[in-house]
Amino acid sequence: MIDQQPVPALPGTPDEQDDTARKQRVKALFRRYPDITSEERRALTDYLKSGPLLEIGLLKGDETIRYKIAAFEQEQAKALSHAPKEIAVLLVIFVLLAVVCSALWDMGA
Repeated sequence: MIDQQPVPALPGTPDEQDDTARKQRVKALFRRYPDITSEERRALTDYLKSGPLLEIGLLKGDETIRYKIAAFEQEQAKALSHAPKEIAVLLVIFVLLAVVCSALWDMGA
């Protein structure tokens, strides 16, 4: 018989480890908020603007920091808002998608 030994769990890939470290750092910064530096504020703003939506949602669901996140978003509302250029690009994409769908609908009729 073959002696089977359990295979040890591999730690996450370097990307997963980086993501985990980043999430922990963001969470720690929100715990310390409002006692953070301007560089840390910028890092939090960048994370809220470009971070994974699911992770941001999970952070906002954490009862220990949800009110601090809300206060931060209120304070940084201008920095977190979308630029008119971004809104225009999304509007153009939506219109083009509607035109393509309409053309495909007419071809099928």
